[in-house]
Amino acid sequence: MKIYKTYKFRLYPSKEQQELINKTLGCTRFIYNTMLYEKEKLYKENKIIKSKKDCLKELPHLKQTYPWLMEVDSMALANTIFDLEVAIKNFYRTKNYPKYKDKYSKNSYRTNYIKNIYKNRMYENIKLDMTNKTITLPKLKKMKIRGYRKTKEIKGRIINATISKEINRYYVSILYEKNLEEKNIIPKTIIGIDLGVKDLVITSFGEKYENKKYITKYEKKIKNLQKWLSKKEKYSKNYCKIKSKIKETYKKLKNARKYIIHKITKEIVNTNDLIITETLQTKKLIEKKEMSKYISDASLSEIIRQLEYKSKWQNKHYYQINTYYPSSQICSHCNTKNKELKDLNKRKWTCSKCNNENDRDINAAINIMWEGLINNTKLFT
Repeated sequence: MKIYKTYKFRLYPSKEQQELINKTLGCTRFIYNTMLYEKEKLYKENKIIKSKKDCLKELPHLKQTYPWLMEVDSMALANTIFDLEVAIKNFYRTKNYPKYKDKYSKNSYRTNYIKNIYKNRMYENIKLDMTNKTITLPKLKKMKIRGYRKTKEIKGRIINATISKEINRYYVSILYEKNLEEKNIIPKTIIGIDLGVKDLVITSFGEKYENKKYITKYEKKIKNLQKWLSKKEKYSKNYCKIKSKIKETYKKLKNARKYIIHKITKEIVNTNDLIITETLQTKKLIEKKEMSKYISDASLSEIIRQLEYKSKWQNKHYYQINTYYPSSQICSHCNTKNKELKDLNKRKWTCSKCNNENDRDINAAINIMWEGLINNTKLFT
């Protein structure tokens, strides 16, 4: 089985390399905006949809008109057209029309890995050296990198590299294709998981992973910075300074969430063979105005995504029970259903039949585990 894994490193380019990266980002932005404008114009005037092939054919003519396009990586320019095509296809699904890019939005470009033999010499346009902590990229040549200190070698086939700029910092993400040996593991340790907002993850063993609510920590700072930004003249020096501070604050918020989620999911997958969770409809939950901010901050869908792919990588089993299974209303000891427990404010309750005192979330996690086990009996044979 083939899997795809990305490794992200911090880049340390020289001044010349920084200039070339910035120039490439500007060129890819120019190609994206030009092609998007031409597509819109052709459709409005003639009701014709300009194809990806037609856009690629125009690239040589654009390079002749604008010679500075030839200074950057040609694969980056071609990949920009592919990205635009994907954005337009997504429009029919998500109804989010592609926006014109500016230098203040997310800046990145992608280049493909090429391997060839010329005059009995092996040529590779992307080389990663984990021993000396360097990377070689097209046009940019060799650069220092930082990240994955304990990793001495990355096995697999390089597919592409994405170079990005975030608040005057440069990063490279390398996509690898790896062959994973499939094994049929009979589960020995099983865990049921209930996801929430007060506690992020509640397990059938009675463990609770607290929700740090990082949004409350950074919310005031972001609001104050946005107030200052509204008073500044657009694209002035002070405007750009505050804009970069806002970006940095959002990045800290994102990294804090990312760290805690990876820590929790890694611990769960490493210690359990069968992981069972509920199927959440996060879009419907976010529609509730009172809870939308805290549900999006909890990143429940990201927890599920990480548990799924990490289980796959380690040949573990992951299963989701039915969305409408009433895990919180059933007593995990005697299986009695109590419809009055739909009220979320009732965190603890006593079963009317067996008189067992139940914690709402732990009880739900145990029920999720049993429901998953009933539907996965084949794994034990």
